[in-house]
Amino acid sequence: MKKVKSQSFVRWFDRQFDSNTGSKYFDEFLKRLENFPAVLNELLKSCPIEVSTRKIGDKWSVNENIGHLILLEDLWRIRFRDIKEGKPDISPADLNNTATDESSFNNMLVEKLIKSLVSERNKTIAMLQKLSEEDLLKASMHPRLQQPMNIIDLMHFVAEHDLHHLHAIQSIIGSMETI
Repeated sequence: MKKVKSQSFVRWFDRQFDSNTGSKYFDEFLKRLENFPAVLNELLKSCPIEVSTRKIGDKWSVNENIGHLILLEDLWRIRFRDIKEGKPDISPADLNNTATDESSFNNMLVEKLIKSLVSERNKTIAMLQKLSEEDLLKASMHPRLQQPMNIIDLMHFVAEHDLHHLHAIQSIIGSMETI
C-alpha cells in the first residue's frame, strides 16, 4: 500500500463549479474519468481488509467510499442523458446517501469493488464517447448548485467528485498509518 499524507479538503457540499465549459476540455475530462479507477487500484492494491473496512467516527470506510462511487455511476449516466435530451433540470441525487449507508460494502474486498467501479465507469465512458459536439454544449439546471451545466461541466463535476473521494480515502489510510 502506498504511503500517503493525511490531507484536509473542502467539504463536497461547499464546493462551487464554473459552468459553460467549452468542448475543448472534453478529452481532458474524459481521460480523468477513464484513469480514476486505475489510480484507486494503484493506491489500494495491497490495502489490508482491516484498513479498507475501518470507519473513523461517522465517516465512510475506504470500501464505503468506493461503493458510493459505484452507486453514483448510474446517476451520472442519467444526468448526462438528461442534458443530452434537453431536460430543463438534471435528476437530483439522494443527498442523504441512503443507498451507500444501507449497503454492505465492508463485506466486500477492495479488489471486487474496484472491478465493479471499472465496469460501471466503462459504461459511462462509452456513453460519453457517443455524444456529438452539439450534445456537449446543451445545458440543464443542476438541482443543488442551481446553475446550468453542460456535459463538459458535468464531466468536470464527476472528475472532481472522484478526486474528493480519493482524498477521503488517502486521509483514512494516512490516519491508519499513525495508529
